[in-house]
Amino acid sequence: MTRLLLADRVKTEADSFLAPLLPALRRSFDVQFISAGPGDPLKEAIAWADVVWLEWCWDHAVWATQSGVLGGRPCVVRLHSIEALQTDFPARMDWIQVDRLVTVSDDIAEILRERFPAAPEPIVIPNGIDMERFALGNPDRFRVAWVGHLEPKKNPMLLLQIAHRLHSLDSRYRFHVAGAFTDLRTARYLRQMLPALGLGGVVTFDGPVTDMPAWYADKGVLLSTSMYESFGMNIGEAMAVGAFPVVHAFPGADRIWPRECLFASVEDAVALIRAARPGLYRGWVGDRYGLDRQVAAVLGVLAPFDRTLSPSACGRARHRCSP
Repeated sequence: MTRLLLADRVKTEADSFLAPLLPALRRSFDVQFISAGPGDPLKEAIAWADVVWLEWCWDHAVWATQSGVLGGRPCVVRLHSIEALQTDFPARMDWIQVDRLVTVSDDIAEILRERFPAAPEPIVIPNGIDMERFALGNPDRFRVAWVGHLEPKKNPMLLLQIAHRLHSLDSRYRFHVAGAFTDLRTARYLRQMLPALGLGGVVTFDGPVTDMPAWYADKGVLLSTSMYESFGMNIGEAMAVGAFPVVHAFPGADRIWPRECLFASVEDAVALIRAARPGLYRGWVGDRYGLDRQVAAVLGVLAPFDRTLSPSACGRARHRCSP
């Protein structure tokens, strides 16, 4: 079997965005997964591989393309929003060493074109939702889920304003938050504002959750207040379990999620939550973002580099990106 290296600089195998793809990839390739930065462990793993997938356009990707360790091996880079918005790593890449650049949304592709015009044209492959793992639950329309790290870019401040307004209109609603406090400033603010807004017992912080399908099972609404998402896995996963999505209209949201579920103001969000119909969008998300669709697209990206193909077929299929 063709040896495929998956090198994730940011996450471990258990929590990598590649984790849902691993079963399918292992059926088709001899897979090695490594979490490592620049250095000998990554160099040795690359030497083992026939094909290299660099998850995140981070320092390990810059090093791999600039140091010569790829040695002409086919290389795929998947780039996420943080690299495009908050780093200069894409500008430091030797893109001639990269055969495919993958992003999860059209909006990220547009940011790349604007900020890093030397980067190759990306292939957009949306994330996939495991519809079997996230099976339909028993959603309660008065239980609202909010998921993510508690930090400014996820905008939990807006969550409190929506909760305050909704609770003043209907005291049956409760908000449940899954995620870790990762920013001290945000944590101190929320701890002060919760009692100031009279939300004690209305908003519950559950911390990091290991079994998300079980946690979602009784939630009737998924509220996303994020300032920006390249995709928003929590939105799709919650929809699969039966939650009605209520999504802040971040840039590009209208090309990913149902437009009728997007909001700009607190009043809009409150109206959507009160009119929510749990279970309505499970079929919608499965049709568009089922894991099988992502698997097929990723295997399609990797297929030209499978060494079981004839050299002539590989040569015709392979496309070396250039600046």
